[in-house]
Amino acid sequence: MIFMKTRSGFSMIELVFVIVILGVLAAVAVPRFVTTRTDAQVAMLRSDIASVLKAIPARIFAENIDPTQSAPTGFSNWGEWMIDTGGLDKGRWEANNDEIQIVAVRAGSNGAIKNEMCSGDYIKIDTTNGNLIFDPNKILPPASSGKLLCDGLKNSYPSGSNRIIPLATTGAVKF
Repeated sequence: MIFMKTRSGFSMIELVFVIVILGVLAAVAVPRFVTTRTDAQVAMLRSDIASVLKAIPARIFAENIDPTQSAPTGFSNWGEWMIDTGGLDKGRWEANNDEIQIVAVRAGSNGAIKNEMCSGDYIKIDTTNGNLIFDPNKILPPASSGKLLCDGLKNSYPSGSNRIIPLATTGAVKF
């Protein structure tokens, strides 16, 4: 009588091949997930910008606000007013005098949350002439990180995407 020995597990070679295949898949998939996340953040920021560029002229006209004067009552500067008008998330946007800037949030090396701005005056109200100015070419990435997000947003706009929207009117309606 011959007894056959049955296998009850995997050989070492089979396990090594499975680990190698998983490693190759991870090496291909992980960079794509990072890119997908950045693309989603860029789309979200573009949506925020479009909302602000539509909401500001509407509110200026509806409330008969003079953009060449100081910020409306209740706001310390035009940047705060723009964040309020556009309904922007203060976790992603920050007021800086008469402009607003994107805050690129990331985890630091010790796990702490750090905020780094995409600097530049790319969305602002020019109080000298009352224009709302959007210039994506002025989006500057932070020095250390957040570069991928800021550059991705800047590059998502084709050249010539800057806008100057006149907000001040001559002979404004008086009630």
